Amino acid sequence: MGFDMENVLQAIRRREQGVFKQLFESYFKKMTLFAEYFLLDRGEAEDIVQEVFIDLWNNAPTLPEVSNLKSYLFTQVRNRSLNVEDNYKQWLLEAQAYAEIPEVEIDQDMLKKVYDVIEELPDQSKIIFKRCVLDGKKYKEVAEEMNISVNTVNTQMSRAYKFIRSRLGASFLILLSVI
Repeated sequence: MGFDMENVLQAIRRREQGVFKQLFESYFKKMTLFAEYFLLDRGEAEDIVQEVFIDLWNNAPTLPEVSNLKSYLFTQVRNRSLNVEDNYKQWLLEAQAYAEIPEVEIDQDMLKKVYDVIEELPDQSKIIFKRCVLDGKKYKEVAEEMNISVNTVNTQMSRAYKFIRSRLGASFLILLSVI
């Protein structure tokens, strides 16, 4: 890297965009690979790394002194990745619990809430989500229909699930399986 890491945080605190951009370009790929090790999902890993950089930029003026910025950034990525992994494990436990129930009675109010939240998704995410989940199409098929990459479909689906989970909790996935 072409700059002194000890002074990077100070420069970012002074809102030096060039230094921030150089830091981002130098570490984004490495940090994404690191996050992907935990998550096994490139799109989710990229989202987490972007969030870490956004938080660094937004909170730099108020961050306490960091003795090793590189370690700080990778620790942030690791912690956020593990948090996502913990949420996924919780979702698996909930799904397993529901799967063990012989008959699931569908709550029509909850089902309406799911549909309402789906309608709140941004247009492209909503279209992709409906085609993949409600119509049962494969990501590749949707990508070809919409003339976009499979990676874009994967990213939009990850964002859609994240949005819906944030609004309804992980148990909404059980309802999606019976829609």
